[in-house]
Amino acid sequence: MGEIVEFTSEYGRRGDRIHHRCQPLHLDWLSGFNPRVPLLNVSTSRERRELVLAAANVLLFYYYDGDREKILPVLGHKSHINMIGCDGSGRFVVSSDTSYSINVWDRGSMPADDAQPPLAIRTIFEPFKGTDINAVTMNHEGKFLLAGGGADQCSQLKIWSWTVGNDFPDDTIALPARLGRIKTLRFCVDRGRRNQFVVTMESCVVFGAWDAKEQKLSIQVPKRHGFQDYNDSVFVEGTDRAVSVTGAGMAIVWSDDRKAPPDGSGGTLLRKEFLKYLHLKYASINVVRSCDEKIVTGDDDGEIRFYDNSMKILYWFKQEDLEPIRTLSFELSETRQRKKMAQKQEVELPIEEIAPKDVSFDAKPVIVRGFVSATKSGKIYDIDIVYNKIQELFLPSPSIITAVDVHPIRSELCTCDGNGRMVVYDLQTKTPTSTLDVPIQRTRRGRITTLAYSPCGYVSCLTNVGTFLAGGAENGYLWMIEPSVMILSANSPLQFSNEKLRMIMFSSDSKHLVCVEELNNIAVLQREKENWKTMGRCASHKVVDFTFLNAAEFVSIGEDRNMVQYSIAGSEQTQLAPLAIVKRRRIEQSALPTAMLLLSVDQLLVANDQLKFKLFHAKTFEILHTFLGPFHDGPARCLRLLPGDNFFLFITNNNIYLHQLPIDGNPFKYLAVRGHPKRLKWMQHTGGPERYAVSYGEGDHAIALWKINTSPVLDNLKHAGTGLDPFCALLPGGKSGCYVREMLSLFFYNQISPKNSDGDAELTLRDAMETKDVPNYMKSIGFHMSQYEEQNLFKEMELLGTGCLTFEEVVKLFLNHRTSNSPSNENIRMAVTYLGATVESGAKATGLSSLRSSTCTQVDLLKLRELLTTIGEPIDDKTVEFYYQVLFPAAQSMDDKNENDVGTERDCEEQQKPQLIGIDEFAEKLG
Repeated sequence: MGEIVEFTSEYGRRGDRIHHRCQPLHLDWLSGFNPRVPLLNVSTSRERRELVLAAANVLLFYYYDGDREKILPVLGHKSHINMIGCDGSGRFVVSSDTSYSINVWDRGSMPADDAQPPLAIRTIFEPFKGTDINAVTMNHEGKFLLAGGGADQCSQLKIWSWTVGNDFPDDTIALPARLGRIKTLRFCVDRGRRNQFVVTMESCVVFGAWDAKEQKLSIQVPKRHGFQDYNDSVFVEGTDRAVSVTGAGMAIVWSDDRKAPPDGSGGTLLRKEFLKYLHLKYASINVVRSCDEKIVTGDDDGEIRFYDNSMKILYWFKQEDLEPIRTLSFELSETRQRKKMAQKQEVELPIEEIAPKDVSFDAKPVIVRGFVSATKSGKIYDIDIVYNKIQELFLPSPSIITAVDVHPIRSELCTCDGNGRMVVYDLQTKTPTSTLDVPIQRTRRGRITTLAYSPCGYVSCLTNVGTFLAGGAENGYLWMIEPSVMILSANSPLQFSNEKLRMIMFSSDSKHLVCVEELNNIAVLQREKENWKTMGRCASHKVVDFTFLNAAEFVSIGEDRNMVQYSIAGSEQTQLAPLAIVKRRRIEQSALPTAMLLLSVDQLLVANDQLKFKLFHAKTFEILHTFLGPFHDGPARCLRLLPGDNFFLFITNNNIYLHQLPIDGNPFKYLAVRGHPKRLKWMQHTGGPERYAVSYGEGDHAIALWKINTSPVLDNLKHAGTGLDPFCALLPGGKSGCYVREMLSLFFYNQISPKNSDGDAELTLRDAMETKDVPNYMKSIGFHMSQYEEQNLFKEMELLGTGCLTFEEVVKLFLNHRTSNSPSNENIRMAVTYLGATVESGAKATGLSSLRSSTCTQVDLLKLRELLTTIGEPIDDKTVEFYYQVLFPAAQSMDDKNENDVGTERDCEEQQKPQLIGIDEFAEKLG
């Protein structure tokens, strides 16, 4: 065997953080954590605090030694992390997300001094086959991994010997459906009983054991005693008891119904029976722990209580803020035997004399190791009751983030949460610098949902950059803040509407502020000395995004598929309206625009929900080009141009993309990282010297800071090939596949077709096609465009300045213009219903054998044929007849039969009856 060498990273001794070569964005920092996920204290000494926390799908390893703190974010999950656990030594940390995977992290793989994140050494994918993972834990030795989850009607427990590397669990056992959802799992830490565990469920507590020899799980459900809403359970160290706590303030004590075997073997399951219950509080008890021969509880009153193993009260204390306790996590070190020097004497005092005394008659000292508590509002406290020390750690995460904006020049950002608390962070030191509590009215929809820094001051100089900060609220309030000192301006809040302010933006000279309201109204405010006053309002459309063209003109796109240009009148233009609509133009036929970006003085980039990028002229709104966008994760939003580089950023539902300019539809010009497990809400790049991107998602208590790295995109494009090579990757089989060969054959066949031939003249084949033949060619290879799309195609081809296109140019047009996804059955059903070609349930059919039931919605084929030839972009009768014969031969044969019958009055009535087909079957035929 070879020698075992400890793994060290190539960059392990460097102090800076190095990007991974394949990541366009690297997660560098988070401003908070998710307080709904219990944190984990893996500290082994009082001199160094080590915590593990969760934020969305990110695991945070937090270190604090009294002088400085480090936060190491690690991406390793696809969905939200919901549970964290560890072994008895704290080296192996296990984390699980809601449904996708369980990861085991080795904290000993990297030296802590180098600030390198731990490695994921084991991953179990979809342990419950797509259903939820409710809880996960690891036994004291770190050999076995226990997880609980599954559907609500059939919860399961699964156990793995994860160090062996088995992909399948060693055993699985089902839990009774009546017990509800699994909340927590705990292993016993006592020697000889470390194979036993307790499962806390909504309506019951289940005890179990793992027999390693027989490779079998066994469980036991104690007799029910009418208790509900269990929150947590724990084995009492050094005894045969277990304690459970409930939301009604009850503590239920369980005990063995017989003594343990003399040899201490724990091979068989010892049955637990109800012993007693105690009503400890009128508030909910959320967490219970057993440590240093004491039972510790935390409740909704913010009180932490200490009991002995017989549940006799020993000591309690309350924190100043009285917030509900959600987590209690003790150090991994044993009970301390330290001594403390008296301040004025040189005599060493025993720890028993320093520790507080309990409330018993003996007044014994309460000696317990340090622990960390976390509250419902996201505050973390490091507590040492022996020396009466309480210290707040990390950054509080009190409420969900509702609005964020980045300073245009400095490395600074401002966040606002649901409680109206604004925090300004210095992104270089990654610390908060100032805060402001805005007196919002939470009961009257007063949350601030949008923030905006001004791009420059009233005087155009660099020192005034970012001198204004505005916040728009749900109730129409507009809060003006002085960001340098974080105080409200004298006239705040302003209110010119009762509707929600969805978006706000300053003009380039910071003289005007545009506010977009919920109900299709746009307002412009003007600065007059120290006050902001409403200048004008106008009714427009449901704005999706907008941007300034210059200091006095801005453009918006809306859900009505129009692009609208507005003009702000200056002080010298008294005869004009303060805010006027200059131009309105329809830019989409069926797609909905989702975002826009001003690329240059005369180019506007617009993204839509059909996964396209469209380039428009900023003055005339004429279409210039259409390009295919990323088609893996929804439409592009929040388009942001990186200064000084030919790159721009955007987000989709879950991913953050870095795209190189110019856009041409090349799929190798962009790369992405997973930015959020649920849905990204906002993203912006920073204005400092270092290139960062800031984002947050739905339900987040923190913002994420990503370091931008353009090298992977350039390397990706370098190896993609030239010409059609990167584009053919979008086609089945690639460049050498049969699809491309068929396209090439049809390209040349078009030149020898009868419509292009001139009698007996000699035909000459060339690698070019006239632009007038491109739409028909695209139909022959599977893309049937509407008349509106065909007009846009001709406009784009005119800009090429040539009457003929090569095969390469035609293929690029085809890939950029074709629909990225085929219409689904639901889209077809909606379209037919919108046309009015459906009839209600209960109508009689005309004998079509394909009609399954008369109780569902049906399509009238005769009416549909009439509508297709008369409304919208009408289709000629021959084309409709052709498709009618191909798709519905039974209906066509019935028409032929009616035409051959004698024209009696009854036959005429039969011919006038509708020909009905089930809408589901209709959608399947067209799908």
